[in-house]
Amino acid sequence: MAKEPVADEHGAPGPDSGEPEVIALADSWEESNRYFFERNWTDGLPIVPPTEERVRAFTAYAETELGYDSQDRIGVLEPRKGEATVEKIAVNAIMAGCRAEYLPVLISAVQGMSQPGFNLFGVQTSTHNTSPLVLVNGPLREKLDINWGYNTLGSRWHSTATLGRAIRLIITNIGGVPGATNIHTQGHIARVEHCIAENEAENPWEPLHVERGFPPGHSAVTVFAACPAMMIDDNSGSRSAKELMMTFARSVAYVGNRNINGEGEPLIVLCPTHARLLAQDGYSKADFKRILWEQSRVPFGDIPTGNLQSYSERFLKFYGDFGPDTGLPIADTPEDIAVVVMGGQGTHSLSVQTLLGSRSQTVPITRKDGTPL
Repeated sequence: MAKEPVADEHGAPGPDSGEPEVIALADSWEESNRYFFERNWTDGLPIVPPTEERVRAFTAYAETELGYDSQDRIGVLEPRKGEATVEKIAVNAIMAGCRAEYLPVLISAVQGMSQPGFNLFGVQTSTHNTSPLVLVNGPLREKLDINWGYNTLGSRWHSTATLGRAIRLIITNIGGVPGATNIHTQGHIARVEHCIAENEAENPWEPLHVERGFPPGHSAVTVFAACPAMMIDDNSGSRSAKELMMTFARSVAYVGNRNINGEGEPLIVLCPTHARLLAQDGYSKADFKRILWEQSRVPFGDIPTGNLQSYSERFLKFYGDFGPDTGLPIADTPEDIAVVVMGGQGTHSLSVQTLLGSRSQTVPITRKDGTPL
């Protein structure tokens, strides 16, 4: 397996090495797992040993199907500024249990996380309980059987589980965190299976990648710096879009929602039932964003004075101009709210806070030459 730095007695590289190295271990699943776990290269769960044969199979797929060489650099991952080559991505994908055909999703996700606007440095080094959430749109989500319906974030879905786990291993083993695997206050309970797909068949509006300028027949990955999701339970009660909006507005506006501080990009995950009710009453996705932004407000007077120092200058100006009764929205503008449709039937949607100073990145899934998959 290829890692970084000065090799130890087994040939394992240390933090200052350049070219990938090969670790010589006994032909033992138990020995490989012990060795990797002791060096903090795993997430605590058993891994698939990334043998030379397995790595070659993945890089061969990348070359023949995608046009990538094994040493092509896909991106640089913070905070260690690790170079994410195709080979290194493949190594971590194998460890997570991925199949070779999942590589296009991982490559696009790494490209998104490498963008300065995503702020992977903040995701990796802050105490916020954040983790990259990968959302897949387009035909490839069906080809790879990525779950978008019932129990999307649950268990027993190979692509969802292994892709999300691979992302975590990639940003830890390549991007790294100084001094620890992560320093989140509690951590992110969903980080292992944090890869989903949009339920485009039951989305009454355009899917996210189309909203952001990509053709409907193309596939794309969007990466969010997401906190653990909060359920919005409508209790099967709303009979109109107006009633449903009241539930949403009173569920997402609260002092502990960090996106109230400004400069955030909250994500609303609508269940198909809620999306359908909104559309049936004539709401477009833009209408939903605008009304949610207008109605979801936290009065300045509800915010402890000591917390105000962390608010954006723009929002603090509201306090100076209008006083404690002025309501703060959940984002700077309605357009800053991201909306996707996901899940099965039921009346449960999700509200997801995102890391301040991070903007989601949508990246097309393509071959190296830019042709779409």
